[in-house]
Amino acid sequence: MFVPKSLIVIATVALYSDLALAAADPAPEGYRTVSIGVTRTGRPMTATIPAGDSYNAKRPRVLIVYGLNGDDGAPIRIGEKFKNFEAAWVLDNPDAVGTKKTGTNFSGGNPALGYPPKAGYYDSPTDPESRYLWRWIGMYAPDLVVNVEFGKGQSWRVAGGSLPQLDQLLRQLPEARKLPIYDGLPQVLVHAPPCDVGLVPAVQLATDNLASLHALDEALGKLMLAPSPARLEIQNRLARSPQLIAEQLLESYGKQLPAVQYIPALALVGRLRHERNARGDKVAVSPVVLKAAMPYLDGKKPALDAKANGSTFSGHLIFAELAEHPSIAERDRRLCVELIKAVGDRAFDKSGKPLEVMPSHNEMSDAVFMNGPILAYAGKLTGDAKYFEASVRNMKFMQKLCLRDDGIYRHSPLDEAAWGRGNGFPALGLAWTLDALPESFAGRSEVATALEKHLRALLPHQDHTGMWHQVIDKPESYAEFTATAMIAYAMARGVREGRLDAKTFDPPIRRAWEGLKSRIAADGTLVDVCTGTGKQPSLRAYYDRPAILGRDDRGGAMALMIVTEMELYMTSGK
Repeated sequence: MFVPKSLIVIATVALYSDLALAAADPAPEGYRTVSIGVTRTGRPMTATIPAGDSYNAKRPRVLIVYGLNGDDGAPIRIGEKFKNFEAAWVLDNPDAVGTKKTGTNFSGGNPALGYPPKAGYYDSPTDPESRYLWRWIGMYAPDLVVNVEFGKGQSWRVAGGSLPQLDQLLRQLPEARKLPIYDGLPQVLVHAPPCDVGLVPAVQLATDNLASLHALDEALGKLMLAPSPARLEIQNRLARSPQLIAEQLLESYGKQLPAVQYIPALALVGRLRHERNARGDKVAVSPVVLKAAMPYLDGKKPALDAKANGSTFSGHLIFAELAEHPSIAERDRRLCVELIKAVGDRAFDKSGKPLEVMPSHNEMSDAVFMNGPILAYAGKLTGDAKYFEASVRNMKFMQKLCLRDDGIYRHSPLDEAAWGRGNGFPALGLAWTLDALPESFAGRSEVATALEKHLRALLPHQDHTGMWHQVIDKPESYAEFTATAMIAYAMARGVREGRLDAKTFDPPIRRAWEGLKSRIAADGTLVDVCTGTGKQPSLRAYYDRPAILGRDDRGGAMALMIVTEMELYMTSGK
């Protein structure tokens, strides 16, 4: 596919919001088209990458970025083959194509400058393109980025930095010179690691000649271009065992319970599970977890009050985990059960009549998790089946509100958008509910069927890296960490316990695990965790929910859930 200077585009901005990845130009043979982001006008941004692309590729992985300065006439032949490197292509500034102002987009921004973007992931009102490109490059981890723009003849500029690859390229490329210091993409990549993964060598090519990239091909044939620091870091992350990742995460998460809320509670659950996975059922209860939980068991701090919400209810899952620990003291177990029963009783009015749904559901699909599992555990630990029935009622009520005809969940009736974590919560919630429902309970099969149907509906929306996205059925939205962790947990738990077909679900579980590992750093920092999100009024509002890069308690809790499940899954023979 040749992209000429006179590239014609449809300038009707309203049309962009209806474009889908499938509507993009078909990828050349041997390549695939993938989404990397969405412009402020709603137009998907795409990349063309080798179909068998891998972090373990034997040849250098070169990313060719063009269009940052708009329709500048840079001659690019997408899908062109090279002898000495694997090529991928990104048109980063599609809204600038066809505009008269070089570099600007329809939002008045200039994605060619301002690197590294400091904030606005991915809700920048003017330059979302630069944010999507910056973090996508970090996770793609190429060995070299070539920024191509229009210019007479052939002019190579090499970004100055401490990477030895840059000096090698400077000597090999025809008449190459050092780039001046500025805040453009190729200069900044060698000084600031995107996604905090690692530095990436970069060059700039100004040319009007389609054959210019073959000069790079010849140069790379004369030297052994080492893998970039970014690719080496991703390779190191992928090589870790679940046990090692759990230990790394527990350096940062699972130490406190400042309030009975689901985020710190799930991190503590992860600590208990990792220790049992590592040392067996006879291991003593974690003193860290006991210390965090004891003020609530002793009544020194209230676990539940009149203002309790769904996060409070699901936060009591730490007490369920403690109650089932083989080494828990009987006195502490009894106190845990009392706390859980107090939550279960919220499913009934003062006269004991069952409510249709737990209070504080807020019409959000989150409530499948916030309420369902703790009700099921109230039944399991007290022996009273009324709590099992309340758990199933809760599921049915939320399905009527939020389950779409295509089998995935809208976040709330306020909008049809299928928020990522708004689907992760039902998946995690029903998987956890099934852990507590006895085989003899008549409603168990209904819960199991609902979970399997949901997980099957999610399968087509997993991307090529193994991730599910901020909006499940919108691949141009960002790949979101917690949704992927929760969905993968439900699938792995189901396969390991024989509820799901391994032939169908094992491949997506393993792809998700690879995607998640690449986004967990050794210091517990994470890539693209959606911030806390109430029900939103529009698809755009879900696109714009901030994506956190760094340490995040919510992301750390969900990371521990999937990591401790994978500790068992990877040794289960599935």
